[in-house]
Amino acid sequence: MGDNGTSGKIVVTPTDLRASAGIAKALSDELDKPVQAALNTSTTVSAQLTGWSISGGLGQLGTGWAKPLGDLRQRLVDTSTNLNANATAHEQREQAIAGGWAAPQQGPK
Repeated sequence: MGDNGTSGKIVVTPTDLRASAGIAKALSDELDKPVQAALNTSTTVSAQLTGWSISGGLGQLGTGWAKPLGDLRQRLVDTSTNLNANATAHEQREQAIAGGWAAPQQGPK
C-alpha cells in the first residue's frame, strides 16, 4: 500500500489485499499446531495428575482456552478469505468499468 504519487490518498491494490490475506492465513496456520499442542498437553497432564490440587486448574486451562484460541484462528481464516474476496471484487469492478469504456459509444441521433 502506498500513495503512488497521489497526495494524501491511500491506494490499495488487489495485490496488497492478497498479500495481507496471505499473512492472515499464515498466522492462522502457524497458530494451529502450538495451540493444539498446548491444549492437548494441559489435558493430558491434568489427567495424569488426578488427585493433585493442580489437576483441576490444568484441565480448566485446556478447556477454557480452547474456544477463544479456536475463535482467534477462525477470525484469521475469515479475514484471509474476506481480503481475497475483496481483491477479486475489486478486479472484477475494474474490468467492468474498463469494458464499459471500451464499448463503442453511440453519439446523439
